[in-house]
Amino acid sequence: KKKKKKKNTDMRLIVALLSVLILFSCKEEQKKPVTMKDDVVMLSSDAFGGRETGTQGELMAADYIAERFADNGLQPKGTDGFFQDFTFKPNSNPHEETEFLSERSTDSTVTGRNVVAFLDNGGERTVVIGAHYDHLGMGGAGSLHREGEAVHNGADDNASGVAMILRLAQELKQNDITEKNNYIFIAFSGEEMGLLGSAYWVKNATVDISKVNYMINLDMVGRLNEENTLAVHGVGTSPIFKQTLHSNNKGLSLSEFESGI
Repeated sequence: KKKKKKKNTDMRLIVALLSVLILFSCKEEQKKPVTMKDDVVMLSSDAFGGRETGTQGELMAADYIAERFADNGLQPKGTDGFFQDFTFKPNSNPHEETEFLSERSTDSTVTGRNVVAFLDNGGERTVVIGAHYDHLGMGGAGSLHREGEAVHNGADDNASGVAMILRLAQELKQNDITEKNNYIFIAFSGEEMGLLGSAYWVKNATVDISKVNYMINLDMVGRLNEENTLAVHGVGTSPIFKQTLHSNNKGLSLSEFESGI
């Protein structure tokens, strides 16, 4: 009887131990929610080398953004999964339009990578929400740093805008009410070299662009001044933008610009 009692006790201990191990295993498998701050910290880390267009650091950032889109349950809407690559030859003349190339023809070409995701609500119209994710890399043209090369992390410009589109994607996907519009979320490459990623997508849109309702672009939204001033460009590009903006404003000082350029 003593042996039988000891055996039953041992079995109960084994079952209890297995239950504890299973519990901890399940907890480890549960992903910790990613905050906007987490996204900004990741994208602006030194590991990405400033996310200059065409660099390994930018490709690493693109992979991260694509993974975040996938985690939020969005559909890939690039030309290769979430990605839409474009190749161009950098142009030093800002007054000349950059020519996109069908393929890398010389060593002097650069390839950027847009990251495109789709939230299909079965709507007739589609809204585009975008933000560029490239930055200045190690400095150079456009940089205010004058003491040699250094990683330009670009937390505000524009990891902040990317973090916001990722958050909006999450909120709209998890929304209890299905919106009337579909949504395209695009993290653009090549902005710092002349708005190249957005120009390429418009010319090679991965949805029917005639059904796009409007676009919201988020750029440098990571900090406010003491007056809580929010600059909003393009309020004159639609007759309802101003009304919508003011009816939804909560405590911000708005600086409005008619043009979207």
